[in-house]
Amino acid sequence: MSQNQNHSTGGLFSFLYRTRVKVNKDATPIVNLSLIFSLLALLSAPWLVVVGAIVAVMMGYQFKVEKNAQGFSDSFDGVVKTAAGNVKSVVDSFTQEPQDTAAQAQEDQDGWHL
Repeated sequence: MSQNQNHSTGGLFSFLYRTRVKVNKDATPIVNLSLIFSLLALLSAPWLVVVGAIVAVMMGYQFKVEKNAQGFSDSFDGVVKTAAGNVKSVVDSFTQEPQDTAAQAQEDQDGWHL
């Protein structure tokens, strides 16, 4: 599957995930949200989003919309697969520790019976 086909199959969701709404104060990033989350917030609490945006502009915050933002240009499927691999490795490390600890405890106990 080519790169173009992969992005087209991701379609709208992939575009909304990779497009970021950023709010900065001078050079300091304050908020970095996906467009999909921003739209969900706008749909669920429009008064809060509008009032928050007005207050932020009055206080000197800068809004920026960035397509294919750095760190988010991978497909959402890739992000999910990476996260699944990370979770699996953490779960594996937790399931291995008790066995290693039990073996160490047995060795310690055997050492006391000289």
